[in-house]
Amino acid sequence: MHWLKDPSDFPPQSAPAEEVGVCLKHIQSRAGVSQSTASQYMAVLHRANLVTPTKIGPWVHYKRNDECIARLAETIQIHL
Repeated sequence: MHWLKDPSDFPPQSAPAEEVGVCLKHIQSRAGVSQSTASQYMAVLHRANLVTPTKIGPWVHYKRNDECIARLAETIQIHL
């Protein structure tokens, strides 16, 4: 999640990362995991509504859902 906060830290891609998010292949590369592991991890974050996916051609790009993250942080702060 922290990596996606500044998508400009990733290598350039065909679509602007600030608009569509970071390509899964770049997330996978930085994490040093297999494509399937990165895909599963991002799927969990998507189901939790913490990221939003955008499919461009064969690639999926992920962007933080900052509104949902802020609500989650507020809920955790209130209840912990």
